Amino acid sequence: MDDYTHEILSDGQTTITNYLLANYHRIGVSSEELFIYILIKGQHTMTVPMPEIDHLQVQTGYPKQRLFDIFHKMIEKKLTKITQVSNDGHQVDAYDFTPMYEKLSLLKPAMTRKKATTAESANPVSESDRQTVFETIEKEFGRTLSPFEMEMISQWLDIDHFEPTVIRLALKEAVLSQVYNLKYMDRILGNWQHNKLRSPQQIQTYLQKRSQSNRKTDSPDDHYDGPEIPFIDLTKQ
Repeated sequence: MDDYTHEILSDGQTTITNYLLANYHRIGVSSEELFIYILIKGQHTMTVPMPEIDHLQVQTGYPKQRLFDIFHKMIEKKLTKITQVSNDGHQVDAYDFTPMYEKLSLLKPAMTRKKATTAESANPVSESDRQTVFETIEKEFGRTLSPFEMEMISQWLDIDHFEPTVIRLALKEAVLSQVYNLKYMDRILGNWQHNKLRSPQQIQTYLQKRSQSNRKTDSPDDHYDGPEIPFIDLTKQ
């Protein structure tokens, strides 16, 4: 091995999990943000001391303001947060990427759930259909979706392959129950999938039968066992 190669290797190596590389876009990390994370992580993973912005500018060729904007966006998207770590006996500012890995861990149940279902062909969802789903949920929730919520919806579409119509049916069920959060919708979708209800038609038939059953159960005539009560028209007195 020549001296030049030895010198290169002596600088160490940066490792990154293949699972993050394969799924970073599913948790709302842009390619540019992943690139910056890889550049600064070094031998760290979760907590990374803040880099010298001048050094990072030379590495990337990015203007300082662009670098600041990238870090600000990652904090805004809850991919990282600012903390402090001890370095040679001194407390220094650092980026904590635990939130990013927490989001990555949430993909596991969805991917496991997908594997548990029977194989079926799934057509890619168009961007217009995807945007319609986002806008419909925002309208019903009465607020803007967070980047994490948008990514969760994308998982329903891209990993679980729920049809947009099915997601809207789950939204309707959540709104009828006055529960305005995606976790409740996810439980509804998971329950339908568990019961092998995949198409909008199957789900609508199931909901109609459930509604009819509930009406019969709630009918007063089904609970009263006493004598017949005569009807008196008080307007004719």
